[in-house]
Amino acid sequence: MINNLFNKRAYTYTGILVFLVFLFYGVTPGYTENLFVLKSSALQTLAPKFMEFNEELDETANEKELDRALWTSKLKTHQSFVTGYWVRFSIRNNTENRFIGLNHNWNKEKKLFVISAGQVTEYPYWKYRRDPPFDDGRFLSQYKIEIPPGETAIVYNFFRSKPFDRYYATVGGLDRVTIGSWENIRFREYFRVGSSIAFISVGLAFGLYFLFVFLVSGGTYLWLSLTLFVASSIAILTQARLIDLPIWTMTSEINLCFYALLFIFLVQFFRKSLEVREKYRKIDIIFGLIIVFYIFTLGLNFYTGLYFPGDPHFDLIKYPPDNQGPGLIKLRFLILPFLLCLIISIILSLMGWLKGSGSAKFIFISFMLPFLAIPITLITYVFYGFTWITMLVGTTSSGFLFLFMFITFGFAVAQQINELRQLALLQQIQLTQAYQRFVPKQLLQNLKKDSILDVKLGDQVNMEMSIMFSDIREFTTISEKMTPKENFGFVNSYLNKMGPIVRTNRGYIDKFMGDGIMAIFPESPNDAVGSAIKMQHELNELNKSDVYNKNPISIGIGINTGMMMLGTIGEDDRMEGSVISDAVNLAARLEELTKVYKAKILISEDTATNLKIGSFSTRLVDVVAVKGRAEAVRVFEVLDGESRDIYNGKIITKPIFSKAFDLYQAQKIEEAFKLFSECKEKNPTDGAVDYYIQYCEQLIEKGWNSETWDGVNRRTIK
Repeated sequence: MINNLFNKRAYTYTGILVFLVFLFYGVTPGYTENLFVLKSSALQTLAPKFMEFNEELDETANEKELDRALWTSKLKTHQSFVTGYWVRFSIRNNTENRFIGLNHNWNKEKKLFVISAGQVTEYPYWKYRRDPPFDDGRFLSQYKIEIPPGETAIVYNFFRSKPFDRYYATVGGLDRVTIGSWENIRFREYFRVGSSIAFISVGLAFGLYFLFVFLVSGGTYLWLSLTLFVASSIAILTQARLIDLPIWTMTSEINLCFYALLFIFLVQFFRKSLEVREKYRKIDIIFGLIIVFYIFTLGLNFYTGLYFPGDPHFDLIKYPPDNQGPGLIKLRFLILPFLLCLIISIILSLMGWLKGSGSAKFIFISFMLPFLAIPITLITYVFYGFTWITMLVGTTSSGFLFLFMFITFGFAVAQQINELRQLALLQQIQLTQAYQRFVPKQLLQNLKKDSILDVKLGDQVNMEMSIMFSDIREFTTISEKMTPKENFGFVNSYLNKMGPIVRTNRGYIDKFMGDGIMAIFPESPNDAVGSAIKMQHELNELNKSDVYNKNPISIGIGINTGMMMLGTIGEDDRMEGSVISDAVNLAARLEELTKVYKAKILISEDTATNLKIGSFSTRLVDVVAVKGRAEAVRVFEVLDGESRDIYNGKIITKPIFSKAFDLYQAQKIEEAFKLFSECKEKNPTDGAVDYYIQYCEQLIEKGWNSETWDGVNRRTIK
């Protein structure tokens, strides 16, 4: 009897002790195995060994039914992800945080029971799109549960993903449970949302900016703009649950359509910005085939997405979770061709950079930006280890670096446009230089035109200018001794020497007339005369060369100054610049008269009177009425173009020559003859003296009509 009493008391004391232990630890009898101890506020993933599963009960079950239910160490069937299941685990809160955050990965329905200190707390049932995305104690399917510090609790967590999200697997996917302080859970989600908003805002802003730039200046900005729009759309879809978008935007084949569009626009951008079609034809074929592949998958996924949700999203027995996503052509098969294009593009951009392309340099640098996520993640790992913070920093930095890659592609496009503009400018300069070989830029300036493209048939101006004609004496005789090739070489070498002299003296050559030159000097007669003198001196040096020493040449130059009409003549399809005026004809006649007086340079009175006083040595050689012109003109010879000996001789005899010419004009022919003869004795090479001696002899011999005499040399031939 004493023994029985002792046994009863022992059982009583034992029961009381057990009750006190349960009461102290706050654990409801029935489940204490595999206790998970939360030691810090950092987010931690619950290992499978701490969890038990029940696939029989649904969201309507209460805590008593859950307590009496049978639990297994793992799920029996994949179908439970769709039909729903409960997961149970015990947790001891060894932190100072009273509120714990519970995250069960990406479920669409949620209900919680938490049993702590003998009390049962039921958390409201939540279903995606039926209930608000967040409230004070919940952020989507992530709940704030209360477990006092030092207490132990049993958590019953209901899960259902219907229709099933095929981007997730069964292990480490939809069955992953994360626990930590509510502040860290909430901070992580806010950070993710904030990062997405920033990504979307920057992406859309630059997408609109690049679109505007494309509309203004063209280039490959269009593809870059479309890429940013699609990338921003994909970022919006990652927050589909938060903004209450339909489920198909996240888990159907329509989601793959956005990736196909993204890759199409990126590959097209690579083709255009790297000029693959122009420079690498075979590689362009590869890029083109990949774009065709993406267009095919786009159409296929859009068609199959219209029938979402289908059997793969409900029947997980026939279609087990594979972590590959929806669609016949999975996301990874969309990524692989793009990676090939990406690698090729990186190589091509590096090659272009090495060849000096500025745009290729920017593209290559842009490609390198995402790789900065590696050192950023490693630095975070050094300070925080392999934690949720490292994962969060790594994924976020990768996303933003990819965004910055797209943005910096804009610099590459800008550089490409700049290079194209520079090339266009260079080509325009080259084209202008080529046009100047046919159309002098001074002609455009005189016509007040900025470009040859602005010139129209009939454009004209009336202005005072000096015009020069020069011609090689007896060139026909010289050319007969040469082959056609030698003829052209001979003439071109001569003109190559004369042309720069004209331009140096602010003139320009209006026409090449075989071996002759027609040049215009719009500024001053001094320019024309100075140019003629230098041309004569240059010719003297040229005749000393080996080429011209065998066939020395001489040239005659005639210059006149007056009002002239400068403009374009011809037809709409063929026109040229020209000068029309009686003054032009007179200059041509003066050049012909150099043969008569054997002079180097002859100028009209209009030219002579407009020369700067003392600039040149001239003498009056005749008063001439050229063929086709009734009015006589006083003709002057410029002496500075002669060789030194001839120049000195003409300067010495100039007073005698002038007096003889006056006597000649006064019909004192015999006295004039004597003075011209005196000039001949002192300067035998004076061609004008020879002309007057011969003409005086004819007059003395044959006589003249003194009543009609006016001293004008009327030319009947050119």
